[in-house]
Amino acid sequence: MSNASMTFGQPQRLVIPRGSVWAASAMAMLIDALRRLDRWQLSLKQEEPRTVQDVLAWASRVEASDPGFAADLRAAAMRADVEAARGR
Repeated sequence: MSNASMTFGQPQRLVIPRGSVWAASAMAMLIDALRRLDRWQLSLKQEEPRTVQDVLAWASRVEASDPGFAADLRAAAMRADVEAARGR
């Protein structure tokens, strides 16, 4: 038998199930939304506190969750304020 006499029928057309297309587009939208949320949260990131008032405000914000750290922040702010008043 030669290869020329063999027939295999018509090639089948690939059909993508509708559910797969819907799931892929839903995942793409979810990933896009998560990326936008991440960029938004990163844009809200505040700079480091630079003044005594900024450090004291930071201490007030974290006092409920970490009172020891808030006390350390207040002590460092007061120490920096005293050193600035002395002219160091």
